[in-house]
Amino acid sequence: MPSHPEKPTPHLPKRLGFFLTLVVVGLLLAVPRPARAYPLLLWPSSLTSPGTGLVVPFVFISGDVKTLNPYLYGAVGLSERFDIIAGASGVFGLSPASASFGLVDVSARYLATPELALTPRILYTPGQSLVVSPELHATRSFGNLMLTLNAGVRPMLDLNGGGLTSATGFAYLSGSYFLSKQLWLVLEADPSVTFARGTDTAGSSWSASVLLAPGVGFALNPEQTHIFELAALVSLPTSAPFQYATSVTYALWYATSFTLWGK
Repeated sequence: MPSHPEKPTPHLPKRLGFFLTLVVVGLLLAVPRPARAYPLLLWPSSLTSPGTGLVVPFVFISGDVKTLNPYLYGAVGLSERFDIIAGASGVFGLSPASASFGLVDVSARYLATPELALTPRILYTPGQSLVVSPELHATRSFGNLMLTLNAGVRPMLDLNGGGLTSATGFAYLSGSYFLSKQLWLVLEADPSVTFARGTDTAGSSWSASVLLAPGVGFALNPEQTHIFELAALVSLPTSAPFQYATSVTYALWYATSFTLWGK
């Protein structure tokens, strides 16, 4: 699941940008395969089959339309039990104009069962922080209803000598109801609890928040070669007043998959 819009950070390193360009070009030159329907922000347990690549660009737009937060994810199915999901993000300010690199997000996943994947997820913000998060990604279908759960703990390490600064526990739940092969509704509830370590000027603290995300997904054809989802993300922090510019974010993503090699 992509993180929420980030604060500006150092620009994308040239080697990483070159690597991401090669990955995207390789996927676009591969043989197209039908995509499937996904939750809005969560990763389902079974994402890619062996020899299949997936490309998923996201864009988040702040409620005041002053910040764009794009992500680009790619996934590769390595075997019946293993896949890799990797992505990177940027932060673009429109008023005033600015551009910076966001974070790198990598998950090497083990499919314990067809409905459950386990992963050590890595979230790296250059020059700022590193998170190594043990997570489970679970999916279960009941007729036209598909439920997805992403849960885990995210300890944050300050890369500037601050040590372990916080730890966040979360259990994100998504429900997708399919009206047809080309149209579905999505509702997600993403609660989390964060413990922040005390500093010289402030004591330790606990905080909780909930993100609600109603949305809609659609495919351009019944084969689902190209699919889209759009939604409004409403953050409900328990310790701060609701402000439209910072509490509401609009999200759009696109997905398509490709055959990279034969079985």
